Amino acid sequence: MQVNADRNAILGCLSGADRELLRPSLQPIDLPVRFRLAEAGRAIDAVYFLETGIASITTSVRHEVPIEIGIVGREGVVNLPVLMGVDHSPSETFMQIHGAGFRLGVERLRAAMAQSPTLTPILLRFVHVYMVQTASTVLANGRGRIPERLARWLLMARDRVDGEGIALTHEFLATMLGVRRPGVTLALRDFERRGLIDGARGVITILDRGALVAAANGYYGTAEAELVRFHTDCDVVLCSALADDASSALRLRRVWGGEGARWLRTPIRSCA
Repeated sequence: MQVNADRNAILGCLSGADRELLRPSLQPIDLPVRFRLAEAGRAIDAVYFLETGIASITTSVRHEVPIEIGIVGREGVVNLPVLMGVDHSPSETFMQIHGAGFRLGVERLRAAMAQSPTLTPILLRFVHVYMVQTASTVLANGRGRIPERLARWLLMARDRVDGEGIALTHEFLATMLGVRRPGVTLALRDFERRGLIDGARGVITILDRGALVAAANGYYGTAEAELVRFHTDCDVVLCSALADDASSALRLRRVWGGEGARWLRTPIRSCA
């Protein structure tokens, strides 16, 4: 099986040797909406490198409606606790937007991490990026108004999907944001009236990204800046691994910010 480094940023950051180390154990998998990647309190048996789609990490108290605490798309890897030696999590992770990717069993991952000196630092750098995103979510949920939180979420989702439209219901958005549906509906209608989005036929399309960033009022951008820094750090880590592998020194790299996330063919900085 050929591992396509163009579609997942973590796999794209790995050296050729590290990708070859993982390749035999990477299983292609279709990930339909609501597919559970991890269940609260149960052993995590695999990590997932998404190529398309978005995974949602949620938490709740007893039988209360869950609230989203983070999302992961093709910029990262799902089920981060196992990277730090933890087998269980109180959170639940499921696919909120249909996608596909690679499944890698926990034992195979840990064996590869023990074998490679360059694999673990890259994975842990993404853990940091995700922690910054979670901190930004806490800040937005605690201080932000519904329109600001909604604008942030729409921008984050758009960064992680192909095409222009995001197929989500008002009810689902309300659940993810931990607010009542009428508040989401009012905010979406206001965004439509101002020309920021189009919400026809249950598909939300961002029409004016700059205005939506402004509507997020600073709650969007911090975690995205860390993603940019992650790729810079990743290049530094790769330098030593690629010093004797000049053919691998050109990599498709995920670039975030500005007009959105996109892939650019970028040479890795000189190792000299």
